[in-house]
Amino acid sequence: MNVANATISPFSLSHSWTLHWERLPSNLKRIQHFSSESNKEKQAIDAISKVGVIGGQQLQKLFNIDKKRLKRMVAEQKIVRHEMRLDGKIIPIYTLGMNGALIAGMEDAYELNYWVQYKTEDVLKRILFFKLYERFHGSGAEEKKAVSAIFPTPNPFIGAIQFRQSLLYVYVVRGDINDFLMYMKWKGDGFNERVIVIAEEIRHLELLKHALLPLKARVTLDSDLLSEAEHVQNIFYFLKDGDFVKDQ
Repeated sequence: MNVANATISPFSLSHSWTLHWERLPSNLKRIQHFSSESNKEKQAIDAISKVGVIGGQQLQKLFNIDKKRLKRMVAEQKIVRHEMRLDGKIIPIYTLGMNGALIAGMEDAYELNYWVQYKTEDVLKRILFFKLYERFHGSGAEEKKAVSAIFPTPNPFIGAIQFRQSLLYVYVVRGDINDFLMYMKWKGDGFNERVIVIAEEIRHLELLKHALLPLKARVTLDSDLLSEAEHVQNIFYFLKDGDFVKDQ
């Protein structure tokens, strides 16, 4: 990697990503007999059902799902394995399977191959959502206790993290931001949720400043999510006098 590219985020759209989706046949028969007793599997499946897709490393790190269990979950149709590829490297990603939908209690709403609608930016946004969730879990003991469930959210948000008594709506900037601007235009004063925005660089937020100001939103960057900051509160910026400044 040359010096000019040294600071590019590993989650940047400027990389030459390719997506390789597993497409399941429409007449696929559901496996009738499978284990549904594992709490960590249930937690992982619930998270995927709320957000849509997760990275393989994130499944292992956040939910303690080892490679052997991952393979079994795929075989039992709880999750479906796909691949992102970059420069010859394969990054496994996973979506919800037919039996995963059953375990998550959403079999009636489940659509086979729902994932093929996701573009590269959609997958990166969801991986970054779980990177943020990982930072909450990797922080101090107090923060870990305060983090509980993941909740589904309307577009353009990726999901919400419950922290103490609040829901933190997560929006990820990756490419076009018109979805957020239009959402806030139509919601206006009717939207009062707490918001965290993830961006690759501060300059990508310039056009969002006006929309973010009344929300008292927190902002974090890809580099902050990957940093060694001990506590999650040390990775956020907020708007002050028209500029984003690091939270102290």
